Amino acid sequence: MSGAWARQLRKEFEEICWSYGIQLEPCVIEISNVKGRYGSWNQELGTIEISAELIRNFSWDVVLNVLKHEMAHQICSEIFGVPKGSHGKIFHEACEMIGLDPRFRTSSGDLPEGVTDHRNVGSQTLESRRFIERIRKLLALAQSANEHEANLAMAKARQLMDKYNLRMAELENTDGYVHVIINHKKKRLERHNRKICLILKKFFYVYVVLSSQYDPYEDTEHKVIDLMGRKENVEVAEYVYFFLLRKIRSLWEENRKKLNGKGIRARNSYYEGLLRGLYDKLEKQNCPTAGPPSGRHASGGKTTSELVLASDAELKRFVNSRYPHLHTYSSRRPKINMDCFAKGLAHGKKIVIQRAVHNHQGNKGLALKK
Repeated sequence: MSGAWARQLRKEFEEICWSYGIQLEPCVIEISNVKGRYGSWNQELGTIEISAELIRNFSWDVVLNVLKHEMAHQICSEIFGVPKGSHGKIFHEACEMIGLDPRFRTSSGDLPEGVTDHRNVGSQTLESRRFIERIRKLLALAQSANEHEANLAMAKARQLMDKYNLRMAELENTDGYVHVIINHKKKRLERHNRKICLILKKFFYVYVVLSSQYDPYEDTEHKVIDLMGRKENVEVAEYVYFFLLRKIRSLWEENRKKLNGKGIRARNSYYEGLLRGLYDKLEKQNCPTAGPPSGRHASGGKTTSELVLASDAELKRFVNSRYPHLHTYSSRRPKINMDCFAKGLAHGKKIVIQRAVHNHQGNKGLALKK
């Protein structure tokens, strides 16, 4: 597979140069079997080496950050004329030029602590840990069999998110931006995946980008979801994503025999109704003590989440450093089974986001322990 990996890294090299408007000499990219050294730039030979150990044991996102680190050394050599191996001011300027994650800019040669898990407790502030703990408790209360109590707990969790994020915006607190990639190992994302992403963006204080990521084991690319924001918001949003994915699937299995329709269209129409119903429910929830309501505003019809994200210049810079050339697109309206959609709409308005009882591979942060 080393030949395929090297070809993909050359493609990534060219893509990075194009995305950030950097002109570098084409270099040879080699896959190295040297243990304990994840990457290196050889100025004399014009070669970047990337470790096979790194590719086998870490996500492709980590591999790309190591590649960018070595490209920053190449920028120092070719653009700034700085001797190889320097990690000073010019090196950090080179890192900025290609949007390298600050955690990957050190000279130690080690990967950043907690690089595979944004939930690393040591990297969170006391206030953010308290916020997450309060959200956990409210989502636990949302498991109540009493529908009114469950809805009240979910509404309070939403209000807490609004108040916390409005306060962070007032303080201009710019610490702790992270991203997490959700990868279903599929060539395309289904409409319900994208609809859940819309809910996250509208109500849960995260930027969402749909992108592609290489899989070195299958030598192919998959469509992925990139959640970006404050550590605590990303943790909550990731939890909500997997909770809703499981919830709509379980509701479909529970109700499919009662619906007037069969097959993929019936399922997708039911999913569409479920997520529309939940969207409407979240939109109607107000947060009178947090300033603006959490539903739509008179100013441009924006939610509190959208307004806070739009005003966060540092988060915008974080997003732009990862994706310099973002663009939006619209998908075709699907053919809908109106009976299945209507049933889903009614059921969706009853969905309560709760804290899970079982740990889930894609989300470990908010799950209850047995």
